[in-house]
Amino acid sequence: MAKIEKYEDLKCWQQSRLLVNQVFEVISDSSLKNEYALADQLKRSAISVMTNIAEGFSRYHKKDFIRFLDYAQSSSQEVKSLLYIVLDQKNVLTEKINEIQNNCDHCRAMILSLITHINSSLKNSNQTNEPETIYISEEHISKSKNH
Repeated sequence: MAKIEKYEDLKCWQQSRLLVNQVFEVISDSSLKNEYALADQLKRSAISVMTNIAEGFSRYHKKDFIRFLDYAQSSSQEVKSLLYIVLDQKNVLTEKINEIQNNCDHCRAMILSLITHINSSLKNSNQTNEPETIYISEEHISKSKNH
């Protein structure tokens, strides 16, 4: 497995980027561009998937990363749910909408897999280890104050 050095290396981020592009494309190529509120919410929720992965990756603590990954996976399901509204309006984009909904599920599965991986690494590293520095005794501190 390749070392992950930046959020762009994460496969779930790459997949969520594809999701954003799919959503923008389906909006611009359809009557959805005239459904301002729905189009805006679709865009914002798709963007949320991608940006929460990036923001979480940039957090110092793994638990924060997990929290942002949870936001991302739930946003992917928001996109999927909003697309049901599009389908219910008898839009002729059924095949494209189904493809995007499948990608929502794929993004979610990838994100949940990453959450599981991070959680397992947290469980394995909950031990508190002594620092590798040498402790200075109280006696040594007293002597150095007197000199």
